[in-house]
Amino acid sequence: MFYADYMVVQKVYHCNNEILEWKWSSDSELMPQPFWTSVFLIDGLLVDAGAPGGVGDLRDFIKALDSNNAVEKCVITHNHEDHCGGGRMLQEEFNIPVFASKQAIPLLKKEKIYPDYRQMVWGINYQPFQAEPLEDIINTKSGKYCFDVIATPGHAPEQISLIERKHQWAFIADAVMPKYQMIFGKDTDIPENISLIYRSIKKLHDFTEGMDKLLLFTSGNGVFKGRSFLKDRIDEIKSMHIKIHKLRVEAEERRLSNTQLLRYILKKMFKRESFIGTLTRGGLSHKNLIISLLEWPIDCDSS
Repeated sequence: MFYADYMVVQKVYHCNNEILEWKWSSDSELMPQPFWTSVFLIDGLLVDAGAPGGVGDLRDFIKALDSNNAVEKCVITHNHEDHCGGGRMLQEEFNIPVFASKQAIPLLKKEKIYPDYRQMVWGINYQPFQAEPLEDIINTKSGKYCFDVIATPGHAPEQISLIERKHQWAFIADAVMPKYQMIFGKDTDIPENISLIYRSIKKLHDFTEGMDKLLLFTSGNGVFKGRSFLKDRIDEIKSMHIKIHKLRVEAEERRLSNTQLLRYILKKMFKRESFIGTLTRGGLSHKNLIISLLEWPIDCDSS
């Protein structure tokens, strides 16, 4: 059974008390720690719809909102189950229109079969639904806020981010992680690509130029201040890219096989595979990050 051990409706920073964050995690005893997903509400605009296991709790949250905070519409950032689990419930029970990118719409209509370790974290019984196409700009209920819709692939091909220029808010979901130590492999249903992630972070950094009070809202990983957060991730990935290709040259000089090469780089970079890598049977791992960095040619643009 999947249900919420800890939910919180909280104001994130102050932002004139205009942003609410609803966080949810399963309380499965098999999980080594809570894994959070977030839903944000800004002037009637709901960003994402939580996980399948949290649908009942999301329903309670929507019902508890007063008329001033009532949800007018929802935008799904990408099709992973922890972001779209409540989409159908919002449509059928509250008549809330749900929008998504044109690339995400067919994915949201499909049944989802995902590994048991993600069922443990996010719950089961995802309900497919028909989303409406999202335009390049979306306004909130009162018209006070206007968000640019930016394609930020890498974590997911259809991943989008929402940026409010005037108030300097960026809702980036999983487009950027606080640190890059592992990614999902290309043979999983979440085929992450580190070169695309890098380019999307650069795109966000360029798009937010001049925003000296930028706040970046992630899904479950917290809120980060400033474009320096993006610059740090750019530098982190670039440094790893260079280092791993240097280690590749060393391994080739030692005439190591491909299997030995991966083990050599893994040991040099991380010492050993992570606990999560073992738990997910290699689905989310250091090894996948190494492979993705190796497949990204060093002579390609990473400046």
